[in-house]
Amino acid sequence: MRFAFEAVDADGRREHGELAAADERAALKALAARRLTALSLVPKADAPAVDANGRISSADRALAVRQLSGLIDGGVTLPAALQSVAQSSAQPTVAAELRAVHAALDGGEPLVSAFGKASKLLPLVERQVVVAGAEAGDLARVLARLADYLEERDALRGKLVGAMVYPAVVGVVALAVIVALLVFVMPQIVAAFAQTKQQLPWLTRSLLLVATGLRQYGIWLIALLLAASVFALWSLRGPLRQRGLALLQRLPLLGPLAQSADEVRVLTTLAMLVESAVPLPRAMVAAATTARFASNATRLDAARNLIERGSAVTTAFTEAQALDGMSLELLRHGEAVGGVAAAFAKAAHLKRQGLERRLQWFATLVEPVMILVLGGVVLLLVLAVMLPIVTLNSAVR
Repeated sequence: MRFAFEAVDADGRREHGELAAADERAALKALAARRLTALSLVPKADAPAVDANGRISSADRALAVRQLSGLIDGGVTLPAALQSVAQSSAQPTVAAELRAVHAALDGGEPLVSAFGKASKLLPLVERQVVVAGAEAGDLARVLARLADYLEERDALRGKLVGAMVYPAVVGVVALAVIVALLVFVMPQIVAAFAQTKQQLPWLTRSLLLVATGLRQYGIWLIALLLAASVFALWSLRGPLRQRGLALLQRLPLLGPLAQSADEVRVLTTLAMLVESAVPLPRAMVAAATTARFASNATRLDAARNLIERGSAVTTAFTEAQALDGMSLELLRHGEAVGGVAAAFAKAAHLKRQGLERRLQWFATLVEPVMILVLGGVVLLLVLAVMLPIVTLNSAVR
């Protein structure tokens, strides 16, 4: 249950607020533990349960964390900041989870279990960062760094999706136009030459055969393509997720891009956790859970095992092949000067810059290639229509 209370401390200062307790007696004991004398204690309706299916977007998550950081940096206590952000949030799941954390803290629960009530707003890695920052007394800075991380991750995901979606949309639209020309326009034009009793050129006959096949089996072909798309998405999210990701990792152009994005995610997570005073082995366990590709998580776990057996950090990452040469060099220097967290952060920054340049190169390369391919297809259509005219003129002469 939740109770609204008014209490007074030993100095006569009054305090208002809410707390969660099993019953009224437990609520009075909780106030007494805080050295408060209850003046009034009124039961309230429990905070609304968090919707199990409610999702929180990256933008809403980053905004809530940024608001918490700003309030705490301005001197507001953590419970008051949680309550304030919950009241101002337009996202019901965010508000419900923040109220759940606030109620748990009021009930005397430790930080770890209290923030466990916000598993959607703060997944495992983000939750460890927040708890470490609170325990180190630097929660405002840690929350600001976490908000930066969430915003950078969202921006990088947007660039990745944009680099993939734009060529796909252009290709689908162009393919639809070409199919429409083949199925509806070209047969009408070529039919005009049928009365001449002249044999049509092989290119024209071939495209007419394709057009006939599309008219007869087009619906089945579209259904097959849709089924293949659904299966591909399911394989990346469902039980075959790891196999689908392994296949993605081996693709010529998309594989290296996805691998770089995964390395950026792991390095940024390591940097954020180590900066928050989380021990490196524990940070590596959390970072391995953020890796999309099983091979990257396996190499990171191998490096962690070597470190726990007494190996130096750089040596462990080198033997496990968990980082590339540039990142290893930065880590070697950082370990020598006691700046492992800064080394991870610098490596993540350089990796992100490299990934953004490759995405730009990919988008720049795809456009002219698509123009050439589409131009070639249009040329074939034009030749298929023009060749019967040339043949007919030759026969008349």
